[in-house]
Formats: sequence, C-alpha cells, structure tokens
Amino acid sequence: MELVREASCGSDERSDAWVSVRPADAISVHIASKTGPMYEDRIREVVEGTLRAMGVTGAEVKVREQGAYDHVIRARLLCALKRAGEDGEAFRRPMPIQVAREGTPKGRLRRSRLYVPGNNARVLAFVDVFGPDCVILDLEDSVPPAEKDAARFLVREILSSMDFGDTEIWVRINPLPRGGREDLEAVLLGRPHGICLPKAESPVEVAELAGFLYELEGRYGIPWLVWIMPIIESPKGVLAAPEIAKASERVVCLAFGAEDYTAEVGCERSWEALLWARSGIVAAAAAAGIQASDTVYPDIEDEEGLYEEAKRAKALGFDGKGAIHPLQIESIHRAFAPTPEELEWAKGVVAAAEEAERKGHGAVAYRGKMVDRPVVARAKRILEMARAMGMEVGDAA
Repeated sequence: MELVREASCGSDERSDAWVSVRPADAISVHIASKTGPMYEDRIREVVEGTLRAMGVTGAEVKVREQGAYDHVIRARLLCALKRAGEDGEAFRRPMPIQVAREGTPKGRLRRSRLYVPGNNARVLAFVDVFGPDCVILDLEDSVPPAEKDAARFLVREILSSMDFGDTEIWVRINPLPRGGREDLEAVLLGRPHGICLPKAESPVEVAELAGFLYELEGRYGIPWLVWIMPIIESPKGVLAAPEIAKASERVVCLAFGAEDYTAEVGCERSWEALLWARSGIVAAAAAAGIQASDTVYPDIEDEEGLYEEAKRAKALGFDGKGAIHPLQIESIHRAFAPTPEELEWAKGVVAAAEEAERKGHGAVAYRGKMVDRPVVARAKRILEMARAMGMEVGDAA
C-alpha cells in the first residue's frame, strides 16, 4: 500500500489516541505517550506490525496517546492510512480474530439493548463490563458524518479483540443507501452476532441486508448466521411491521425507535400517543414468532420513570427495552423479571397441564379456571425467562 497524502485520525481525549501519517521513503515512528516510556515500545510494536500487515514500506507516523488500548491505536492508524492512501481493497482482507466468539440462539434472552457510540473510545474501553443482554455498537445517529469511517475501524477492532462474555454483540449500521454497505464490509470482519437495521420501512430492505450478510459470511468465513434486528421508527415502518418481521429467517427481534416516530407523526412522546405503534410492533413480532424490544427512555436520571415504562412495555408484550446509559440496565432487568406471583402462577399452570396429560384429560383447570394451550405456552415462557435469568424455578417443566 502506498500513501499519497498526509492524513490523521483520533483525538486527545482520555483512552483515545491521535495518529497522523504522511508519505516518506522509509518507516519512522514518533510517539508521545501519556503512560510514559514504558508503554512506548508496545505502541511502536503495534504501529509497525500494522504497517507491515498493510504492506506500507514508507511512512512517517506520529502518535499521541492518552491511555489508549492497543485496538484503539490500531484503529486510529488504520483509519489514517485509509484516508492517506488509495488501496481500498487492502482494508477488506480477513483479519485475525483474537477472541473466541460463537453464534447465539435465535430466542436467547434480550431484555436490554445498550447503545454505545461507535466513535467514543473512552466509553468503548469499558463496554464489556456494563452487563446488558445486548450491546449495540452504533455507527448511525450517534456518529457525526465526518467520523463514520473512523467509527467503522474502531468498532471492527473492538469486535475482533474484546471478549464480551455472555453479552450478545450487535452493530447498528447506517441505512443501506447511505453508508450501510460500507459499514457491513468493515464490521463483519470482526464477527458480530447481529446487525441492527435502522429506519426499516420495507421487507425489501431486510431481504437486501440478508443478501449482503450471506455474501460477507462466505467471504469472511463466519460460521454462524448473523442475526437482523430491524428498528421501526416511522408510521410506514409500523404498517409494514408484519412483513418486515417475516422478511428473513435472520430476523430475531423488532425494535421500536420512538424519537424519529414522534418527529414524523408530530405527536407527544407519551404512552397514549405511542400505544398504537407499540401494539402494532408487538403484534407483528408475535405473529412471526420473534421478539419485540421497546424504545429507549431518554431521561437517564429518572430511574423510577424508566422502571414504570419498562413494566408497562412488558405488560403490553415486549420482551425487552433499549438503553442509552449503563445505569438504566438494572431498572430494565428488574422490570422484565418475572414477579414471585407470576412464577407461582406459571409453575401451577404447567404442573396442572402435566397432571391432565398424565391422566389423559383433554381439559386443564387451574385455580378454578380453564387453561388452554396458549396460556400454558405463556406459563412456560415465563419459566424459561426465569431460568435464563438465574432465578430459582424448581422442578416445573
């Protein structure tokens, strides 16, 4: 790869690095490290190894780092090289994956989905300890247009180097006609579990995304299906939600985005104003046999308001809710946890159904009420969620 201009990427914020490159006859690396001379050798090793991997033989590189991890320095350098060179194909080569990651079940627990800006190195440095069911590394609304390319490299490097444990890792790309394809080509190299499709309004968009995923899974050797989570953010999207939910086998969850919806409709952001949209999304997801996740709660200081809205979302049929701050996760999980009364009812219903089956009875009764199959299925889902959350369920099926 040959450099044709000077370029830079990054910042002097905490946990970040600023990296500049320019054409030169040989490799020279100049480092200013907040962590001192002890870490400079490691930074130099990361820089020189990245240059070798990209086939760069002539470059003057300057690095100012503020406690950045290796993957941040590498991401900032790769972005600077991309901005300074002409060889785009060099950035599409399969990369070494430093963590063991496996695919996730289609129906796994997804009570919370935490959005994290894909260009914020400081927040991303600690994203693996926040504890949501899903982390969504965001390349769309939270990233300024001028930083989209930098965010792609940072998200890709985090995906390939950070172990998120049991957390499911998603990336929210930009709409396909506005940078989404470029997002996919970059971040699929890091093997996320799923892709969030923003502003989904048609099953055609979902099918197009699914086609891109099949192509890139084959190219990059991803051994599992990468899931799709369409985000419904408009009246048109709500009306098309039943078709969107069934547009691909990859769709595992419909998410609601209320901010764009309220702006387009011109309504208040109240429970009553959003009830039709919420109900439509829940019904579409249930009809397709997938999950539904409610919109984020914008006031990060109103813990009680978040908890009450999450409980209402659960009562409406949602399986989870979005979060914009780590402090919101505990309230969401608490709201979606089965109550002791729900657990007692679910165990009683399942036990009554098993007893009726053993005796060959066609009808099932519990607490003086007849219980049909949908009610038994709901009781079993409550127990499955409780087990997934590590709650004590006992011997109920």
